Amino acid sequence: MNVLGPPHGVKGKGWSLLLTVGLLALTLMGIGACAAPALRPATPAGTGAIVQEAPGLRVSVQAEAWQGGPRSLTDHVLPFLVILRNTGLAQVGIARTDFSLLDDANRQYLPLAPTEVVSIMGGRASGTSVYPSVGVSGSTGGSTAFGLGLGMIFGGYGTDTRDIIPQALADGPIQPGAEVRGFVYFPLPAPGYKSLRLVFAPRDPPGQPRLDFEFRPAAQ
Repeated sequence: MNVLGPPHGVKGKGWSLLLTVGLLALTLMGIGACAAPALRPATPAGTGAIVQEAPGLRVSVQAEAWQGGPRSLTDHVLPFLVILRNTGLAQVGIARTDFSLLDDANRQYLPLAPTEVVSIMGGRASGTSVYPSVGVSGSTGGSTAFGLGLGMIFGGYGTDTRDIIPQALADGPIQPGAEVRGFVYFPLPAPGYKSLRLVFAPRDPPGQPRLDFEFRPAAQ
């Protein structure tokens, strides 16, 4: 639907005005579309996953790995792909709460439950999406008609959340020789951070060492 008035006829400078309106529309579409800086592992390679070993456990952590829906997920939360392999002889229990995130100012961020992430994205989807639109038409009378409007889409445009829960790292035991993988979701860190450390502090078995996985914004 169009929430503004109908197009108006403009003579002479119609195309110049149309260009101005078009640029305004593109600017409006760009608002809110700024994603968080891309993260790179703080390793000599500077790409791919960071892999570390603990007694009976091999842990791999990768940023920038989200390929599911919604594609806009990384504009609202920070997902890390975690792969754990049980290299021991006994089962190992893991939980989402074994993970935390620290920035260089020692601000701590706790993992979000997958249902919380769905709520974050679904809350946006349940509303009305507003987008700018420009219309133009010519006439034989030497004038150009153009209009600027705000279009509305109802029903969750572009916010399909079906992958968030299935692709999350599940709590539970890992059997000997088995491998599990999934995403751990965090709130977006405060702007201006220079590094992030994903901390894995497993509680099972007791006495496991803490593993730190450091990432930095790609611009650095």
